[in-house]
Amino acid sequence: MYLKTLNSESLSREKRIVKRLNLQKLPFKIGVNDFCSMYIDMMQELRQSFKYQNDKPGMTWCLSTIKKFKVFLLIFEANEIGNEIYKESLSNKLPEYSYKTIAQIVDEGLEKGFFIKLPPRIREKHDLKIRNIRPSEDITVEFINWNIDIVTSLEHFARQYR
Repeated sequence: MYLKTLNSESLSREKRIVKRLNLQKLPFKIGVNDFCSMYIDMMQELRQSFKYQNDKPGMTWCLSTIKKFKVFLLIFEANEIGNEIYKESLSNKLPEYSYKTIAQIVDEGLEKGFFIKLPPRIREKHDLKIRNIRPSEDITVEFINWNIDIVTSLEHFARQYR
């Protein structure tokens, strides 16, 4: 249980933070005064899900930088939708990063076996020179299982506060 033994500066800071939170979006009612102790419970519940990546090399690699994670998410999404995706299209979708950075991430992912060159699942390829990138089976399983773990943790946590 969360004990309010904060100094006055920390307590004021906590109140300013909680005041700006979107607590009304939660699937249960929680008072502003009770949120901090509830949030600690939630973080303890979720911590197990975020440890998941440590024993999964694909997820560990993907989550090692925000750049890699953004590239992975775009590749994963394109795979699920059935669209083709390649270095140039990734670079266009992530204009905050250079083409060289995107290409290095993709090449490293291909080298490690986290990404594979394979035609799109659904749509036909438009340009035969383009090498479509898809997530490997292993990283697809790791990512989906990780999401299932997070959803399960959140559901378990939410049940405690309903």
